[in-house]
Amino acid sequence: MTERRQGPWVLLGAAIAAAWVLLNLDAPLVEDSLFWWVPKGLKAGQTGFPLSPMGDLPEVMLNSGQAAMGLPQWSGGLPDYAHPPLWYWWIGLWTMAAPSFLAVKIATLVPAMAAGAGFVALGRRMGNTAAGFAVFAAPPFMAQLLRPELDLPLLALTPWALIALLDRAWGRFALLSAIAVGCKEPGVLLAVPAVVVAFEERKWRIAALVPLLTLGLWALLHGWMATPERLPDGVSGWLQDVLTVLVIVFIAQGRFLLLIGLPEFKRHLPLAAFVVVWLLFFSVVGFFANRGTEDLYTHVRYLLPGLAVAVVVLAKNRPWLAGLGFFWLHVASPYGPEASLFGLDQGRAEKLAAKDIRALIESGETLWIGTHQAAGLYQPIAGITSEPIDGFKVYSVNTQATFVQPGDVVLETSYGEPAGVLLTGRDKSLIKAWTVQDASVKAWRISGPVKGP
Repeated sequence: MTERRQGPWVLLGAAIAAAWVLLNLDAPLVEDSLFWWVPKGLKAGQTGFPLSPMGDLPEVMLNSGQAAMGLPQWSGGLPDYAHPPLWYWWIGLWTMAAPSFLAVKIATLVPAMAAGAGFVALGRRMGNTAAGFAVFAAPPFMAQLLRPELDLPLLALTPWALIALLDRAWGRFALLSAIAVGCKEPGVLLAVPAVVVAFEERKWRIAALVPLLTLGLWALLHGWMATPERLPDGVSGWLQDVLTVLVIVFIAQGRFLLLIGLPEFKRHLPLAAFVVVWLLFFSVVGFFANRGTEDLYTHVRYLLPGLAVAVVVLAKNRPWLAGLGFFWLHVASPYGPEASLFGLDQGRAEKLAAKDIRALIESGETLWIGTHQAAGLYQPIAGITSEPIDGFKVYSVNTQATFVQPGDVVLETSYGEPAGVLLTGRDKSLIKAWTVQDASVKAWRISGPVKGP
């Protein structure tokens, strides 16, 4: 297929991503995008695009009422996580005139289209355009297109930066990699495939160091950089994390079928270098709840640029094998809500429950709601409710079961704050459940006191 004939397929990749975003404009903001990244973007647009939006919540959120300030996530305002500001500025550009849930979702449209087109273009650059479409069968990729997190622009810029390397377009690579680092620090890892390409050319390329120079400039401007959430507990802990990463990327959700394409990495060494360094980096600094526990939860979105590039490479000769991933699109993953649409489905279940929650409160019921769900009820910017809902009690991981009295109603969600300590061993009855795919919200009436051990 000629370069000219393949061009429309890249546009189709962008169109698929755009259609996906537009068809899911109702997908609420959840987790980190609700607590941190979108509020920081709103704050950036409100305050003139500072290097680090922080401090009080943006006005649109404060105007929704003071109840949200009681949540532990927001009680101290917006922290300085030391991430570069370009993604906050991008959201701020779209929301500065009229901050709203819809404006935030529209802001994701361009990076989502860039990601869709980019990976199709990467497949084309490798010799099989169809391989680029394989990412659309990867549930975490489809989920990330709907999540306005720092990782979305990184996902959008990665394939284009790698294509620039494969084209030996060093100026284009320098620009794209600098923007990637300006969105989130791991963009600096693009320096590794750049060094591989420079080695293949047997030429010294200053552009290969642009990601490192950009990160250094950010550290100089800001004064310090973000630190890892956790580090491994010795070699054995790290090996456990490496295994988790390898299973997520190469085995889970049917991706084991693509392993037949492993030899392709030998033919695409810069892409292989990128995948290896990305996965190794996040096996060290990524968040793993399984360190010291039996919980497998992790931030799958951290792995996504490496995962998406790996899928395209592995699918080069048999892209149809990636199609098995569609079966896991909505399935709850042991690795957390970012691994599929499960997290967004949870937000949709909470949206279904919102009207009944308001009715229960207005009828005089005492409701206990976890902080994650409470944030969406307090803040219309989340897309859960058009008007703030308050008048309920909030529970967190520190709430004791004795606080909940007989007759109270406890709202239990599929994930977030565990309601088990409030419900286990209590006489209770199910009032109602709101379900979307594998996600749910359940309202339990407590009918008895806490039972002794």
